[in-house]
Amino acid sequence: RQRRREGSQRAQAARTARLEGRRKRERRGRLYVVAGLLAAVVVVVAAVLLLRDTGPGVGFAVRELPASHGPPYFYDTQLTFDGVPAEIPPTSGRHGDASPYGFLGRPLIAESVVHNMEHGSVVLWYQPGDPDLAGDVNRLVRDLGETCVVAGSFAQMSFEVAATVWGRVLPLERFEREALAEFIREYRGERGPEAGVCRGG
Repeated sequence: RQRRREGSQRAQAARTARLEGRRKRERRGRLYVVAGLLAAVVVVVAAVLLLRDTGPGVGFAVRELPASHGPPYFYDTQLTFDGVPAEIPPTSGRHGDASPYGFLGRPLIAESVVHNMEHGSVVLWYQPGDPDLAGDVNRLVRDLGETCVVAGSFAQMSFEVAATVWGRVLPLERFEREALAEFIREYRGERGPEAGVCRGG
């Protein structure tokens, strides 16, 4: 009888130990989930800050290439965001004749709008094939005015829409009117080796 009681106690202790071990594993698993979620939040916040606030001003600074007229046209169009390389539109470099201002509704010619940026223009680039996106960009340009702004489609980038001035880019995964408007207000006519020419100055 004594041995049976001791065996029962040992079995109960083993069950209790297993239960406690399972509870510890569950608590540890919950902690890992919470830690993972917090880490994801930190990464997202860091990415937003990187894209929106690297250096003074709005957007992301890009290495500036010398401004010269005529070919060859080579541009710095790759940046790394959170360890992942991404294609962005040109922001500086050699250029051809300038583009007309305003919403063009057609593909942008990189070497032309780089010339506009040299004169201080903001360029809005959006992925082709989406009439709603084109309409959003068109309304933004119409509402803020065409002075020192060029807008058109551009497929050779990793983003749905981007805004550029000489040496700076704001790449966006989707159309964000307020962010783009802030970029335009901040930089229109203000950046570029010949900034202000776009205003007629």
